Formats: sequence, C-alpha cells, structure tokens
Amino acid sequence: MKPGGIFVTIRVMRKILLALAFAAAATSARAVQPNPFSGFEQNVQSNYLKPFALDLGGLLGSSVVDTGRTYGFPGFWVGGDAVLQTRPNSNDLILRDANVHSFALPMVQAGVGLPFQTDVIVHGVGAYGLTIVGGGLRKSLYHTGLVDSFLPNVSVSVFGDKVNAGPFNASHGAANATAMWNLPIIKPFVEAGYDLTKVSVGAAADKQVIGTSATATGSRLAAGIDLTPFPFFDLRLALLENHGIPGGQLGLGVAF
Repeated sequence: MKPGGIFVTIRVMRKILLALAFAAAATSARAVQPNPFSGFEQNVQSNYLKPFALDLGGLLGSSVVDTGRTYGFPGFWVGGDAVLQTRPNSNDLILRDANVHSFALPMVQAGVGLPFQTDVIVHGVGAYGLTIVGGGLRKSLYHTGLVDSFLPNVSVSVFGDKVNAGPFNASHGAANATAMWNLPIIKPFVEAGYDLTKVSVGAAADKQVIGTSATATGSRLAAGIDLTPFPFFDLRLALLENHGIPGGQLGLGVAF
C-alpha cells in the first residue's frame, strides 16, 4: 500500500473509533447524532424499503458481535456497546435523502453462561424514537484449555430482534460464527454473520405505501480484539464490514 493510502486508512479508523467512543459514553443517543430515522416517514417509497432494511439489519447484527468464547457457568457479561456504519448503502434513499452520513446505534446487553458451554443473551435500547428488544443463544463448538490454547475457540450464535417505532416496525434475525484466540490480556477474534430483516411501514407521507413491507438479507464480517487489562473489566474493539460498507464496534462491560 502506498504511504498516502496508509494515512487515509488511519484517518478513517480514527474517525470510526472516535465516533464509537462518543456513542458508547453518551447518556443520550440524541446527544451524539441527530435521529438518523427522522426522515423515514417523509422519504419512504416502496422501492426504498429493501435497501433501508439492509442497512438497519446490518446495524442490528453488528450489535451482537462478540468473541467466540462462551462465558462458562456461572459466568456473565453486563455492559453496553455502540456500532457504527460509515455511510448508508448507495440505494438507501430513505437515509441518503435525509442527509444521513455515518450513523451509530447504542445497545445495552446482558448475558449469562449456562451448562454445556451455552450462553443466553438479552439486549435492547430506546433511542431515536425506536424501541429495540432482542436476544439469542450462543453455543461453543470448541473450547480451548491450557494445552491447546494456541487453537481458536469457536462458537455459533443466533439472535432475534423486534424494532417498534412510529413510522415503521421491523423484525431481525441473525446467525453468526466466531473464532477467538484466548491469549493473555489481548484476545483477537474474527466473525462472520448473516442478517434477515423485514421492515413494515406504519406511517408515510405517501399514503399508498402504508402497510407495505420488504425483506432484505445481508452478510457481515468483523475482526477485533477483546481486552482484559484487569479482572472483571472487558473492552472490545472491532472493525466491521456490513454488506460491503465499513464500520466499527466498541463494547464495554463487566465480566466474570
């Protein structure tokens, strides 16, 4: 890569991490960015719904990015995360016509470890006029010990979400596969995910669009690190690719 390209990459990464840090630290999502969904009612058309569902599903799916190692019984993780997509996809005119550029979504999450290397996770948030409630299961396929710590921990997970808002409602499902190397302090991980998202119109300036719906599917990739600088403290940073668009995730929680 040429020096100019390296500097551009560094600037983009720094912009992503700064935006995530503000989103995660804010007590109110509105303090970080204007409501990215405020133009939905005015801009929605039937052929705009599928690209919008793709962007929404990618953001919801990114919020469950995690390492591949289950919590273990009776372990738990409680905290929050923020996910960011750097731009709407090129066909998402609902967001683009509202002059939305990068957009972030905070989420509060809690998970508990059960026997048989299984986790139960719930999450949700109220922000931008949306109420999001969801959860899922994570199952370990390979859990390393002292002898094989050089191998990755591998897990699979499934999640579902319900989004309730005035102008629209949505349902979202996600399936993920994750691998994480359980190194001291810094634990690198990679994840691949798949999202299925349905958006239904509840209110629109064009009355003919009310009641219509569209479903979109999209893939995700993530690569990040999980940090445990001292006991019970967990910090997670990840770079994302949501259906070809870059983004990032910042998670902060208490773990046991």
